[in-house]
Amino acid sequence: MSAHSSSEKSSIWSIINVVIGLAIGGLVLLWVLAFVVKGLGSLVPAPKADPAPAAAVAAAPATAAAPTTTAAPAADIPVLEVTLKPDTANPLAYDIKSISAKARQKVKLTFINNHPTLPQPHNFVLGKLGVDKGKMMGIAMAAMTLVDKGYIPESADILANTKLLQPGQTETIEFTLPTAGEYNYVCTFPGHAAIMNGTITVQ
Repeated sequence: MSAHSSSEKSSIWSIINVVIGLAIGGLVLLWVLAFVVKGLGSLVPAPKADPAPAAAVAAAPATAAAPTTTAAPAADIPVLEVTLKPDTANPLAYDIKSISAKARQKVKLTFINNHPTLPQPHNFVLGKLGVDKGKMMGIAMAAMTLVDKGYIPESADILANTKLLQPGQTETIEFTLPTAGEYNYVCTFPGHAAIMNGTITVQ
């Protein structure tokens, strides 16, 4: 082989090596560029997300049920004034056994125990709407031993009452009749309720 041929082969391989080197270098350069671009991208601040809406205001607590209260008296209805006494002919009965009133009317009742014979105490105990005479009799019977309480029991069926009044004593009480219907009243002193009773009729 001549020196000229060897020189040519050497030149070809040199060229091939250069091409391969350039190709590898290009790949390396591309890889480096990709890495740099990626790195720069990570340095760019991410766009701020829209702030989350403020937390919804906590739901207001459910409105509490209005407390049950006694009906207020109607301002346009005059106060009903009643004076009640033991009956003259029969002091073991009320002199008024029937009273008429209006719904939500305020009643001012004065009970005068003018019983002529001692000792005959009396009281006035008014039942709520729907408490019939039979139940009022039961309330009176339940009070027979309650001497220290004036023979008046603690009962949810009682709308209003006076204390036990001795002859010559007087007491005035006020109450409101909430709705139409019948309201029964009795004297709860032992043995009196069967005769000493009456009804307020509300319209």
